[in-house]
Amino acid sequence: MIISNKQSAEDKTKEVKNSQAKKEVDDLITKNDDLDYNLRPKALDGYIGQEKTIKQLKLIIDSAKIRDTLPEHILFYGQPGLGKTTLASLISQELGANLKTIAAPALQKGGDIVSLLINMEPNTILFVDEIHRLKAPLEEIMYSAMEDCVVDLVMGKGQGVSLGRFDLNPFTLVGATTQLGRISKPLKDRFPTVFQLEPYNESDILALVDRNLEILKINMDEDAKIAVSRRCRGVPRIANNILKRFKDLQVVHNIKTIDKETSLEFLYELGIYELGLTNSDINYLKSLKETSLALKTLSGILMEEAETLETVVEPYLIYLGFLDKGSDGRKLTPKGRIFIQNY
Repeated sequence: MIISNKQSAEDKTKEVKNSQAKKEVDDLITKNDDLDYNLRPKALDGYIGQEKTIKQLKLIIDSAKIRDTLPEHILFYGQPGLGKTTLASLISQELGANLKTIAAPALQKGGDIVSLLINMEPNTILFVDEIHRLKAPLEEIMYSAMEDCVVDLVMGKGQGVSLGRFDLNPFTLVGATTQLGRISKPLKDRFPTVFQLEPYNESDILALVDRNLEILKINMDEDAKIAVSRRCRGVPRIANNILKRFKDLQVVHNIKTIDKETSLEFLYELGIYELGLTNSDINYLKSLKETSLALKTLSGILMEEAETLETVVEPYLIYLGFLDKGSDGRKLTPKGRIFIQNY
């Protein structure tokens, strides 16, 4: 009976401690899921990074407000995840304008874009994502819309054909592309303002991680924050996706504070390594460890489409200085060889 009473007391002590620990973690959980995962800034002043672009955007927006008009058309280009969609949303919010968003591949026929333009409300920011994928005949419809706020339509057939012109409500087109070179020159020339968004430096991505940890109510020590920041490739979207997985880890395992050891172990489980390299990147580098290879050969070895390797894997490895593309195929640079020796 004495032993039984002792075990019972220990069990009660453990139960109290577990209850306290669970309460501490529960306090970290935001009750509003929308707040948890709405990590985009609400105003340009809260936007982290891209300082030069933000400074110029503020100037454009303030000028438009003073003149009581919409700004001229704007084009953003850069790799995915750097904030092009977020900036379009912030422009509309700063101006108090309507925001209409569409991806260029969704516009298949002339009637699609004409209907979109004619039915736009006054004072609208039209955001077209992947604008480089806009078909040529649709581009031509956009020319008069962007320059003169009109759309010309051919109506009827045969002898009954007639030309109709429709006036549009004033609007600003904000285009976004990851492939500036694929936009035709006539369309690109109709954007008076073109901004290139660049990968974030370490201090900016650390500031973004710090802010979003607070929004998600994740406790993480400084060393862990730095470890996460260095594996985001300088891309906010990647950083946010990683933080959401850490939110899951903290909630499920009742972790009060995530330290560096825990963060590195979890990042490894996610397949995210030094400098933000993934399993695909590591396998690619390993394939070139001993020799140079042609793209088609690499595609066969890695069982990946050549286009995927060329557009998804290789650009970042070249950016890091790990890969050299020449007439004799792909080969590692000395820097790349030193790096891959650790794997």
